[in-house]
This record gives sequence, structure tokens and C-alpha cells, in this order.
Amino acid sequence: MDQEAEVPSYFVCSISMQIMRDPVTVCTGVTYERESIEKWIYKLRKNTCPATMQVLHNRQLTPNHTLRRLIQQWSIANSSMGVPRITPPDDPLDTKHLNGLLRDIEACPSPPFLLKALKRLRALADKNDTNKRCIASSKAPAALISIIESQSAEADETGCCCDVAVACEEALRILHSLHLPDEALDPLVTPRCLASLGSILKRGTSNSRLYAAMLLQKASMKSVEQFVMNGNDDLMEGLLELVTEEVCQKATVAALQVLTAMAINSQRSRMKAVEAGAVSILIESLPEQTAERKSSCERMLCLLDVLCRCSEGRVAMADHAMGIPAISKKMLRVSQSATEKAVGILWSLCRFCPSERILKEMLEVGTVIKLLMLLQADCTPKTKWKATEMLRLHEKGETPAPQLKEDLCALSLFATFDKAQDCI
Repeated sequence: MDQEAEVPSYFVCSISMQIMRDPVTVCTGVTYERESIEKWIYKLRKNTCPATMQVLHNRQLTPNHTLRRLIQQWSIANSSMGVPRITPPDDPLDTKHLNGLLRDIEACPSPPFLLKALKRLRALADKNDTNKRCIASSKAPAALISIIESQSAEADETGCCCDVAVACEEALRILHSLHLPDEALDPLVTPRCLASLGSILKRGTSNSRLYAAMLLQKASMKSVEQFVMNGNDDLMEGLLELVTEEVCQKATVAALQVLTAMAINSQRSRMKAVEAGAVSILIESLPEQTAERKSSCERMLCLLDVLCRCSEGRVAMADHAMGIPAISKKMLRVSQSATEKAVGILWSLCRFCPSERILKEMLEVGTVIKLLMLLQADCTPKTKWKATEMLRLHEKGETPAPQLKEDLCALSLFATFDKAQDCI
């Protein structure tokens, strides 16, 4: 019977429980597989040592060359017993080589040469996550942002140039792929950079617009106040154009998330979005949002809900011929979150700008029936309360609808609205 080689315990990573190929030691003195500990620190955002639970005062990972050689020698000596040979990992990114490449990028006099240097940098970043983190912690993000600012400005002044556009797209692509630390996101929300990204959103290539939207999404999550303060009209218009044109699902979702963050945190941004036609754009885009596009549909309804917090947004919603029908159609059909946002939008209309026209239209398009069904559905107490309040308005309206009472009977809702509220 073939014997199996016994694996020394110190060859095994305590996270992955696999033999280590690239062992690295953290500041607590414990050694892990590089890929596993990097995932723990950077992806899961943990700041403790997995084995000892001590706080990691720094994120430095020191290669354990001695242990790596021992593991490789052991795997060779036991290969006859079925142990696979442990091959050494790729050499880590040479800091001197990276700095030299960054100097070349900063000194490139023209877009064709700049593009070649950027492609070399992207090749390094695409090798592995370790290289990405090394590049992200260097001066590369600042250099790439500088390229985006200068190249987009040059394109605006001289018109569309293929080499300029491609160089800008390459810089955006690299930035998007990096695991950027929080401090590297700060330059993205300066007035100059936001102006450049706004210009790219309106006039860039499809890929450039996607990468710009994804970067803006990261930046808005990190420092939304600076983002709102430094944003310009081009930025707002560019984001809305992404929603209208649907470059791709990722770009649409990113644009909606950025617009929502701006609108939630600033009354001025809500006003600017409404003035830019956001309400009409969202209403007219809603019918195209199928079950497969649940994420974008939920975000559109969320943004509309936020925009209806200001009177201008509510007026724009009430005046749009498709407004109430489009919102009503998404109730009970997409997700619980979408239903709750749709109810919130309609409640804002009924609560702050009530009119017989709105109540009548809700009845005609079937909104009232859906509100009645909602009272028996599984949703939050707040949503049921809003539904009940809207039904009360219909009951007390100048033209109480006989159909409303018929619907109550048809759905076996014989309780009064007071009892309906009690069950909430």
C-alpha cells in the first residue's frame, strides 16, 4: 500500500488549510499564504491576525524565504509519494522598476508614447492582486489622475483625438482595476478631476464612461460631501446620460448610485437633478427595467423617492403623463424593496400635493387595488401605514369610488381602515 507523506503543520496556512506556496509573515510573527492573508486584510477588511486575533498595527507582509525553500525541498523529496511539486510564485513587483515606469509615464511627450507606457503598467497590474496593491500604494494613482485631467482637457480643446481618447481610457481602466486605499480616492473629488470625469461621461468612449462611473461610485461612497460640493453641471448631465443611453448595466447602476448619494446628501443636488430632467428620464426608463434588471429598477425607484422629497420633484412627477402608471406598474412585481420605494413615491404625491386628479388616476391605473393587496402582503409596517393613509384619502375624496368598496369586498377586506391600521 502506498504511503502518504505527512505534511508538517507549519507548512500549512491556518486560513486556507493548504500547503503554502508563497508564505508571508505579518507583524504578529505568524506566517500565512499571501493570497489568503491579503484576502483577509483587503477584501474582508479585517485588522486582526487570524490566528492570535491581535490587532495588526501595520499591513506589511514579509516574505518568509526560508520556509518557502523548506516547502519546495520537501515537495521534491516526497514527489514519489504523490506530493505535487510546489512551484515558486512570480517574483514580486520591483519598486525600482515601477518608479522608473512612472517616471516614463510622467515624461511622455505625446499620446502614442504615453499609451505604450500605460499598457506596460496595465500588464504589471493584470499579473496578480499583489502587483495591484503595490501599484495602488505607489505614486501611480496620482500620476493616472493627472493624465485623466490633462488628456480630457486636451480633448475638449482640440476636439476628439483617437490617441488622446485611448490614453485616457487606459488610465481610467488601470485606476478602476486597482485596490485603491481611501486616501487615493481624495484626488478624485477635486473640482478639476470631477470636471474631467464629467467631460468623459458626456464625450468619452463607452469603456471610458463605464470606468469613470465606477470610479465616481467609489469616490462618492468615501467622501460624498466633497463630491457634492465640487461637482458641476457636466457631471450631473453625464450621469443622467448614462442612465438614458444604458451603455451597460454596470454603468447604469453606478450612475444611479452616484446620483442617489448626491441627492440624499444635498438639497441643491436634488434641485439640480430635477432641473436637468432627472424625473422624466427615470420615469421613461422604468418600463424597460425587467426582472433581469432588478438592481437598476430598485435604484431608479430609490432615486425618484429621494427626488420627491422636494416640491419641484413632486410637481415634475405629478405632471408627467407616465408618472403614476410607471410607478404603479412596478409595485408587487420587482422586489419588496422596489414596492416599498414605489409606495413611498406615491405617498409623497398624495401627502404633499394631493388632488382629485392624482387620486382618480391612481384608481384608473389599478394603484388602489395594489395598495389593498399590499395590506395583506409581507412588507414593512411603515409601508403598510403609507398604503393605509393613501386608501383613507380615496375614501374621503370628493368623489368616493364605488369601485373601492367592491375591491375591498373582492379581496375579503371587510375590516375598516381603522382595523387595518391596528394590524400594522
